[in-house]
Amino acid sequence: MLAVPLLLAACQRGAQSEPLSGDFHALRVVGGTLLYGEHAGVRASQNGGRTWSEPDGSGDAMALVQAGDAVILAGHEVLQTSRNLGQSWTPLPLGTLPGGDLHGFAVDPARPEVWYANVMGRGVYRTTDGQNWSFLSAETTGAWALAAGPQPALYALDSGGLLVSPDGVTWTRRPSRGALHLDVHPVTGAVYVAGPQGVARSTDQGRTWKDLSFPGAARLVAVDPASDHRLYAVSESGVVSRSGDGGATWND
Repeated sequence: MLAVPLLLAACQRGAQSEPLSGDFHALRVVGGTLLYGEHAGVRASQNGGRTWSEPDGSGDAMALVQAGDAVILAGHEVLQTSRNLGQSWTPLPLGTLPGGDLHGFAVDPARPEVWYANVMGRGVYRTTDGQNWSFLSAETTGAWALAAGPQPALYALDSGGLLVSPDGVTWTRRPSRGALHLDVHPVTGAVYVAGPQGVARSTDQGRTWKDLSFPGAARLVAVDPASDHRLYAVSESGVVSRSGDGGATWND
C-alpha cells in the first residue's frame, strides 16, 4: 500500500522539491495525484511532485495507464490494476499474451476497453476483453514505451526513435529528438516527449516539434488529461518541474 502517513508528513515539511530516484520508467497524472513508476513499484505525490510516498513494492512499473476510473500498472512480469490511486492493486490475467515482460502498455482514450501491450521480443498486441489478445506487429519488438492518442494513433519509442501507427499494424518512423519518454493528451492528441534536449510537443503526430523551454535534459514527461496546459517533467537529477502554461515556463 502507498505510505500515505509518510506522504502527509513530508508535505508538512515544506514545498521544496524532493528528487526522485530509481529507474524513471513512468509518470502519470490521475486526478490531482501524480504517480511515478520505477523498479521498486509506484510512488505517489499529492502536491505536484514536491514530495513523494515511498515505493509500494507493487512490481517493476514500466507503464502506468489510466483506463476509465482505474489505473493499470504493466511491467516486468506484472500486470495489475487499482481503483484507489495505487493504495491497493489487483492482479490482472495475462490471458493469451505470449509473455509477461511488458515494455509498454496503452489504452485507447476514446475506447477504454481497447488495450495494447508491447511484449519484449515479440511486438504489440491488442485486446478488447482483457483476456484474448491479437498480435498486431513485430515492429515494436525493441520498444520501451507505448502511448495511444485519440486520432486514433499509437506511438512507440525504441533505440531508433519514434514510431507512429494508425492501427498498430503499420508503423512509420518520425523524428524523435532522442526521446526517452512520451505522453499523449487523450483529448487534443498532442504528443509530448522528454529527452536530452528537454521537453517538446507535436500537434501533427510527430512530424514537427516545438521546444517547451524546459531547463536541461528530461527523463519523463506527463500531461494532465484535464488540461494540456498543465505539464510535469522530471529532470536528470530527478527533480519534478511543473508548467501551467503549456510549457512556456517551468518551476520546481
